[in-house]
Amino acid sequence: MSNRENTRSPGLANPDDPAVQRPPRGPRGPMPGPHFLGLEGRIAIVQAQVFLLAVILIVQLWLVTDALYELLSGRITNLGWLALVSGIGFALAASIIIWPRRRIEKS
Repeated sequence: MSNRENTRSPGLANPDDPAVQRPPRGPRGPMPGPHFLGLEGRIAIVQAQVFLLAVILIVQLWLVTDALYELLSGRITNLGWLALVSGIGFALAASIIIWPRRRIEKS
């Protein structure tokens, strides 16, 4: 046997995977992935999302702590308001996550 016959070309780990394509190159290097071409301020949007969600998380933790204190103290009159504010915070957090993503994908 010759040396050429002994060397094998490496096989694909997952033959069903599509071929890998390099991202298109622009004047400043590789361009962003699909649906993000030419979008400015994308990093600022993500940073604002992270900041707002962190603030909402801190407020949610405070609300849960306050609600637990009220419940264990036997004062249940404020629990409805605390649950309402917590629900509003959840809806606001969900809209912060979903709304900018839909605007980015449409552009």
